[in-house]
Amino acid sequence: MLSATGIEVRYGDHLALRGIDFRARAGEVSAIVGPNGSGKTSLLGAITATVPYRGAVMLNGRDIAGQRPWELAAQRAVLPQAARLAFPFTVLEVVRLGLQAGTSGARDEVPMLALSRVGMTEHAGRSFQDLSGGEAQRVMLARVLAQVWAPVADGQPRWLLLDEPVASLDIAHQLQVMDLARDFARAGGGVVAVMHDLNLTALYSDAVTVLSRGRCLASGHPRDVMTDDTLSEAYGCSLRVSVPPAEGLPYILPQSAAQW
Repeated sequence: MLSATGIEVRYGDHLALRGIDFRARAGEVSAIVGPNGSGKTSLLGAITATVPYRGAVMLNGRDIAGQRPWELAAQRAVLPQAARLAFPFTVLEVVRLGLQAGTSGARDEVPMLALSRVGMTEHAGRSFQDLSGGEAQRVMLARVLAQVWAPVADGQPRWLLLDEPVASLDIAHQLQVMDLARDFARAGGGVVAVMHDLNLTALYSDAVTVLSRGRCLASGHPRDVMTDDTLSEAYGCSLRVSVPPAEGLPYILPQSAAQW
């Protein structure tokens, strides 16, 4: 279990998060959605202890405030929105960085296996700086995957914490990345992903938290949370959620949106 209770994040005079409670379970993909500025990245920053926060964050039953960086790195891997490198590392060298902080340091085969999972094995020898934005995003995903390669270790789940993991990708690679996240969760790990694509969120998530203006509007199963009223309130426009009879999963039609 990953839980956050009473989370507040402040940037100067701006209160970005206002007493947020959040829960994510191992074995599930938990999505955080909401409009720009709603507090999604701030919540992930509190969960990963990369931004100052008030409240409590528990990871696998222990408060992260009392854990050392290497202890946290062995339990969860964090994919930021964007990552820049100042050194001319190759793709393979970047992925190997995940081994130094994670749980698979003795397994030399893991970096290439991770690159294979994101479809980047043929680029292993390329300079990271020469990659496109989408290619670089997939390499960074391979790095964090290598860090927590085993979804469960010593009886404890490992966690992938992803900030907009498909933002720079075409539809085929978006599906590839979301399949990877779902496979990691089905193998016993936990996944928390900040998402913008509501349809992918509905398709792949087991739980959804909707944020708006630093507050939680709703949290639960996509079928219960992704409703006309909740999404329209969150995004400030009229949205209609439709359900295909065959699957019973909600999907959102942008063409039905009319700006308020």
